[in-house]
Amino acid sequence: SDATFTSPYYNPHERTKYLTFEMDGSGWNNIRLGFENMILLAHSMGRTLVIPPKRQIAHGMPDIHGSKIISFDDFYDIKAINAKQNGLNIISMEDFLERESVSGNLKSMTTGEVIYPPNNQVDWNNQRLEPLLSYIRIISRTFNWNPKDCVLAFSTKGTDDQHLFSMMADVLIEKDGRPFPDYSEFQGKPVNVDGPTQERLREVLAGRRKICMYDSKMHAANNVVHFKAEENEERLILPFYAFMFWEDWRQQLFAM
Repeated sequence: SDATFTSPYYNPHERTKYLTFEMDGSGWNNIRLGFENMILLAHSMGRTLVIPPKRQIAHGMPDIHGSKIISFDDFYDIKAINAKQNGLNIISMEDFLERESVSGNLKSMTTGEVIYPPNNQVDWNNQRLEPLLSYIRIISRTFNWNPKDCVLAFSTKGTDDQHLFSMMADVLIEKDGRPFPDYSEFQGKPVNVDGPTQERLREVLAGRRKICMYDSKMHAANNVVHFKAEENEERLILPFYAFMFWEDWRQQLFAM
């Protein structure tokens, strides 16, 4: 079943790798879209997802108990998601900091020196987050993936990353004689979910002429990856099927 599907990058016998992210600063719908995308990214990358601290969101939206200081576990059954889906683990920021930061396991991406969280603090719920976010950005790798410019692609095998670039090159040079695909070609004529890889890639491009790859080198070199949510940064707050592509169509089914 979909619940047993794991990413080719997931290896429970290796050191745990993490994905951290910032809660979007706008309303709930954008926050929800961003969170759901982070779940899919964490699973696709074989990484443990770290949930941001609780805080008040835009427009003062309360949880079911009337509190305006909220977290994602006020709206989602995180424990059930953890228990059901193989290859996906979700923990709190507090657990992450206790497990990796306070113990000295995290280093600056530029200097290589061990960096501890501000004042060795682990509980950041309903507090000013700028010091924490500055720290996270120092010890993590961030990606400049703009969904307006590129499709984020995951290959079937974590050790085989280049063939999707070759496939994309064939589309760009119109190797098979067909013009570069326009999204209108697929309106009312979608490609089968288990269709050929190149046809599914052509469909998802929607005018974009570049793919961004998460590959085995990125996976091995970065213990923590981080996604920002600033107005002037690349915010991943659109439906996943508009910018993510999995070579393995079964992984695409898991996402759906």
